[in-house]
Amino acid sequence: MNFKTSRQQDYAEDNRDGLTTFKSLAGFTLLVVCLYFSPLFVLLLPLSALAFALFARKTNHFGLGLCVLITISFSRYFSAGFIPDVVMIVRIAIILLWGLVFLKNIHEPSEYKMPSVLLGLFLLFAVISSYYNSIYLKISELKLLFAGLFFFGLFKSAKSTDGFPAALFGIISAIALISVAAFFLYPIVGYAFLFDPTVAPEMVGKFSGILNHPQLLAILLAVNLPLLLHVYLTRTGAIYFLAVIVLVATSVLIAISSSRTGFIATTVALISTLYMARHTQDPVARRRANSIWAFLVLALVVGLATSFEQIQIFLFKTIDLEAGISLSGRDEIIGASWKGFLANPIWGNGFQVPSEFTEHGAAAFGESDGTSIEKCFFITMLLEEVGLVGTLLFLGLVALLLRHWHRKGAYLATAAMLAFLAANIGEACILSPSSIGGLSWLSIFAVHNLTFRPEEPGPRYDPDRRRLY
Repeated sequence: MNFKTSRQQDYAEDNRDGLTTFKSLAGFTLLVVCLYFSPLFVLLLPLSALAFALFARKTNHFGLGLCVLITISFSRYFSAGFIPDVVMIVRIAIILLWGLVFLKNIHEPSEYKMPSVLLGLFLLFAVISSYYNSIYLKISELKLLFAGLFFFGLFKSAKSTDGFPAALFGIISAIALISVAAFFLYPIVGYAFLFDPTVAPEMVGKFSGILNHPQLLAILLAVNLPLLLHVYLTRTGAIYFLAVIVLVATSVLIAISSSRTGFIATTVALISTLYMARHTQDPVARRRANSIWAFLVLALVVGLATSFEQIQIFLFKTIDLEAGISLSGRDEIIGASWKGFLANPIWGNGFQVPSEFTEHGAAAFGESDGTSIEKCFFITMLLEEVGLVGTLLFLGLVALLLRHWHRKGAYLATAAMLAFLAANIGEACILSPSSIGGLSWLSIFAVHNLTFRPEEPGPRYDPDRRRLY
């Protein structure tokens, strides 16, 4: 394949993906505008995703899954009682989506057979552990059922033919751009869509954009940062300029969200992506990567020289710097989880529920399996809930996924997973597929095929091409 033909194919690919991206961006933006007039428009997200999965010949099912799951993140309307049982509705919708994807691709082999085996062993152990030790057995069982269906659906729907996730890129771009616009229009936006007069005054300094929590906004952007960087490094035309704008918007949102967890995840995503991008042989991508490194060094020097105290306040989460860093109660929660682990080190105390030691979240439990928990550090959460055996099984699953992506050169999925793990140091959501966790897993698997170079160079191999193989 000659260089000219290769470049022509790249430009055509950029145009196709750019068109899909801008369609997704426009559609999501229109939905947000409609939400201002009626909360019922939010149901268009899962309905349209299921319709596309059913009738479209070729779909980006991870982007569709994100459309279904992100419905929960417009929580102002659900908490007001407009749409009851929304968590259950969304769970059923995403299981239906996985079912449609599986039936349409039933003859395609899965590349995640060994991870599926480890996942099955982990879930089996969690079922046994919860049956004998969970103080909220019904809640554990329902959460295990959905987690199992979600993760198996995720593994089974990931195919070697998956292409560039243009729909996902368009939705993430829309979230970032609309959130920045919302900040300039009405900067006190906390835990609500556009603004909620009942909570906005209380949430000053905790900007969450159009989503329902600053942590959700920051972590979702951080996990998708490798995709944004990939587009910036490798693409041309309108989609490249969109990536530049969204990267700037993402930087602004991470800063104003006040999310230290999101900042740490963003840092890990940025460094790991640029580090792994060094393998590219494309001079354009190398030059763009070097420009990011130069900008980061310049920003760090200028920031430390001009805003050192503000940076300390952001990292310490307090204006009383002499008192030291504030962990926002995380140390107490982690300590409680550790006590729960020591009380039952082998079997744990039940999947995704509080134990007798972590009563900080127990008051909200017992009525609905949609109630979230707050356990902060994912290692102590795993140890408390599924014991040492379950923790080793799950960490083995994560290690197996990272090894698989590393071996096939899927540097984006690797960087996104590392960012997600970093986020789980302060926001333990790795086992919860209903909100931050599920959106992050979908974003990671959406890029599981993107790489700078093929695993085994074939007849289409060209070292100057910067595309998906």
